[in-house]
Amino acid sequence: MAGLAASAALGIAAQAWAAPLRPHQAVYDLSLSGQTEDILAVEGRIALTLNAKACGEYDLDYRFAARFHKDGETTVTDQRTRSVEADNGRAYRFETTTFVDGLDQGTVRGTASNAQDATTVSLQEPVIRDFSLPASHFPLDHTAMLIERARKGQRFVEARLFDGDPEAEKLMTTTSIILPAATGASGDKGRDFAGLASWTVDESYFNSDSDEDGLPIFRARYRLYENGVSDEMTLDFGDYALKGSLTSLTYLSAPDCR
Repeated sequence: MAGLAASAALGIAAQAWAAPLRPHQAVYDLSLSGQTEDILAVEGRIALTLNAKACGEYDLDYRFAARFHKDGETTVTDQRTRSVEADNGRAYRFETTTFVDGLDQGTVRGTASNAQDATTVSLQEPVIRDFSLPASHFPLDHTAMLIERARKGQRFVEARLFDGDPEAEKLMTTTSIILPAATGASGDKGRDFAGLASWTVDESYFNSDSDEDGLPIFRARYRLYENGVSDEMTLDFGDYALKGSLTSLTYLSAPDCR
């Protein structure tokens, strides 16, 4: 599907999100889900801060760190992402640096913008180059779109996604199945999510490297609250899967943009 029809089908935002995301700091503990042939155990953590320092845009600091234990070997992966995204889905700045066992594996840095029927990307690292993609959602815009669709009762959502991947010409797409979950949460988390609707989202990611049998390159299952906070994660990388549980949540203030 080409042209403006693609933008309409994707629901690329032309105005501020109908489902605004609440600024917050969150920490998730990660562990191995199930058994694998070569990974014995995993200890990890996701720490993120979503801030709205100015009207019309969000800042995201995201860090994924994990220690993988194999037979006689331990590998530590540390990925850090900083991004700024407009709340109308039109502009995105990103920088991601990856370390393995303390060694810098390189940085991906650039900008992207949405206009009419295309997403235009300008990379500064690891190489300088510009390219265009079919109109695609940026990460926070994608989350806001899922919440909006879920509120309308939609149970199946397909979308194109650009998240700063330097190999974006492989054209990442996502397929999400959305199921309603109970309102609020139990236990100590109940006060953080009191009265909030939530959904279980089962999301599969595909690109040109996807298996010929239709298997995704990555799959995520999580509980998504209507304020944009997630919990009860399962992150399936194919060869192994991690489960993540929200262990700390602090809501942050936001500017008055009325």
